[in-house]
Amino acid sequence: MKILMITGGNIDRDFAFSFLKENKYDKIIAVDGGLAFADSMRLPITHLVGDFDTIDSEILERYIHREDISVQQYQPEKDYTDTDIGVKLAMELFEKAGKDEMKELHVFGATGTRLDHVLANLQMLKRPMEMGIDAKIIDKNNQIQMIQGSVTLKSDGLFGKYVSLIPATQELQGITLEGFKYPLNRASTLFGESLCVSNELVAEAGRILIEKGYAWLILSRD
Repeated sequence: MKILMITGGNIDRDFAFSFLKENKYDKIIAVDGGLAFADSMRLPITHLVGDFDTIDSEILERYIHREDISVQQYQPEKDYTDTDIGVKLAMELFEKAGKDEMKELHVFGATGTRLDHVLANLQMLKRPMEMGIDAKIIDKNNQIQMIQGSVTLKSDGLFGKYVSLIPATQELQGITLEGFKYPLNRASTLFGESLCVSNELVAEAGRILIEKGYAWLILSRD
C-alpha cells in the first residue's frame, strides 16, 4: 500500500505536480490546511483529519459531508498536532493492509516556516520506521526519512545530489559508507556533530550501514 499525506506547511505547486505525475497512491490523507492544496490539485482524497481551524470554510464544506471520504474532526485544544494525528491514521491503515503489503508513506507540507512543527514532524518519522514503513517527508529541495540498519541508494533517480546522515539518537555507531565520495568504515558520531553532512554518491549504488542508532537520511538538491 502506498499512502500520500498532505499537511499544512509549504508545498511548491510545480514540484508537487511533477512528482505526483510519477507516483500513484492507494490512499490520500488531507490534514487540515493541506486540504486547500489537495482541492486545488483535484486530488481524490480518501481521508480528512484535523481540527479544521486553518482551512477555508467553503473548501471544507465541499468535503466534510461526502460519504466517500472518512472524516475525523477534533477540537483545536488537543494533545497532538494535526500532522501527528494524520501519521497515526496512516499507520492504522498500513496495519489493516497486512504484514506482506508494501508500506510506503509520502508526506507533503511537513516543512515550512513553523520550525516547532518542522522539528516535531521530523521526529514523527521514528514510529513508522520502527513499524517497517518507508516514510518520507518530501518538499521541493529535500527528501527526509529516518533509518536504521542497512540502506542502499541507487544513483539512477536519486532525489538529490547531496546525501546527509543526521544522528537522531545520542550516538551512531559502526557507520559504514560504501560508494560515496567520503567513505567511512565503522565510524561513530554523536548527536550534535556534523561528520556525515553533505556527502555525494559516486558509484551506481551506495551502501549505508549503521550498526547502532537511528539517523535522518536527507537527500538534498539546491
